[in-house]
Amino acid sequence: MIRLNLRLRRTFLIIWSLSLWAVFAIFPPAYQNYYPTPADRHSFLLGMQQNAGMVALWGPLEDPPTLGQIVMWEAGSMMIILGSVMSVLLFVGVHRRSEALGLTELQLSTGISRMAPAAAALVTTVIAALIVGLGSAGVLWLSSLYVEEMPIGGAVSSGAVIALTMIGSTLLAHLVLLFVDNPASVTRIALLTVAGSFIARSVADSEEFGWLNWVSPLGWKTVVHPYVADDWRSIVLLALLCAGVGGLLLWAERYREYGRALVTLPTFTRTRARRIHGPVHLASVLHRGTVLAWAVVIAVLAAFIIALTGSLSGWMETEANVGQIFKDIFGEGDMKAEFIAYTAKLCGILVATYGIQVIVGHRAGELDRTVDLQRSTGLRRWVPLASVTAVSVGGVLLGTLAILGGGAVGLWTQESTTSVDYDNLVPAAWSQLAPALLLTAVAVLLVGWVPRLTHLAWAPVVSAAVLTLFGPILSAPQWMIDLSPFEYPVSSTSGEWTTHLWMGLGAMALMGLGLLGSQRREIL
Repeated sequence: MIRLNLRLRRTFLIIWSLSLWAVFAIFPPAYQNYYPTPADRHSFLLGMQQNAGMVALWGPLEDPPTLGQIVMWEAGSMMIILGSVMSVLLFVGVHRRSEALGLTELQLSTGISRMAPAAAALVTTVIAALIVGLGSAGVLWLSSLYVEEMPIGGAVSSGAVIALTMIGSTLLAHLVLLFVDNPASVTRIALLTVAGSFIARSVADSEEFGWLNWVSPLGWKTVVHPYVADDWRSIVLLALLCAGVGGLLLWAERYREYGRALVTLPTFTRTRARRIHGPVHLASVLHRGTVLAWAVVIAVLAAFIIALTGSLSGWMETEANVGQIFKDIFGEGDMKAEFIAYTAKLCGILVATYGIQVIVGHRAGELDRTVDLQRSTGLRRWVPLASVTAVSVGGVLLGTLAILGGGAVGLWTQESTTSVDYDNLVPAAWSQLAPALLLTAVAVLLVGWVPRLTHLAWAPVVSAAVLTLFGPILSAPQWMIDLSPFEYPVSSTSGEWTTHLWMGLGAMALMGLGLLGSQRREIL
């Protein structure tokens, strides 16, 4: 079963692993370029230690300020977050999602142990985590060949931390899912455990509750201190903790009824039967939980990051050398306005990700024949995709409003906020709507005409995210960065809406073409 899981998910594993390693590899030379001397790195360290917001976002920085530690502080934090998302999605896909689709029932009918599917899913995820961890250690080791202050010991401990964090995040999601009965919400709730782990880590580092870092898998990097202490005793203890918790969870699986939760929690009982009023209503009912979860996450993220504007922007403006990397990323205008625009772009990428996810999910419905069931009622071929597209557009609009609402809350918490900040936030948030719709429309076009290439719908948003978030660090030419649709934010003093109008019209045209394709082709 382990070999089957790996074979079925090989494309998923290859794409995620290569993408994570590629992003990881760009940071060592970039930081050496920005902070080449010990004095530069020491100034950077002091500035970050004095900024509680950055500590909450990425964790603490400790003496001595080596390049390896700085790389693990930011790039390592991003790596463990994305790696945790990868491992949780993998585990849910080969365990609870497979169970919901009835595939696990077919496997159990062969006479295998009741725990075998869960054990195979867990071992598959552990193997994936070890592969990502080993690859990450290899990337850091190769970086040490041309970047100073990145010894092999730090590379190995960093790889171990990344692998253990992925395993720990999977175990935390597995624990929570034991109490989840609704198969439609398992992926959403599993991902929320990663968000909860991030919040716990932020509280632990910013409020100096060190013990919370042992509870949160995302806090294990702080426990081990790669490139500082390389605490292998903690690594061994965390590995033993993962082994023990994994064994307990597999033991609990013996007592969980197939397709049900181990313990059924109280739920709200509907007082009247739900009536479905057409395919759009059906699509909204199926996706509304995901829409609301994404909107909440985006709003919280926008509020959290924009709440840093008061201390971060002032620090960057006074510390020219230390903040140069951030000035290159944010732009040369007013630092506070640029930071608000950058935050809006970051959240806009998440909004586009949600829109694409819904459309890609429709393709999964075609493959498991649920779209056939809808069409058996007499619906025209294009209607199911059109219904999902309508829900996706509504979700993108709600996500844009979440950026605006969360950002307003973040500004409200800062004493230094002025009316100009709100004037910059409103257009910056709305300027993410057209890019998100355009990238979602690309997914509709692919599903409508060439459904076998649906996975390529992720390529534009990934490329746009890399260009927007890392283009300046990579010293990419401006014309290439401008290819990202997120590179056209509007503020109270800069930017214009003509480009967004064209992107909106392009999105409508691509969606129309996608629906035309779905009318002309067979489902599979």
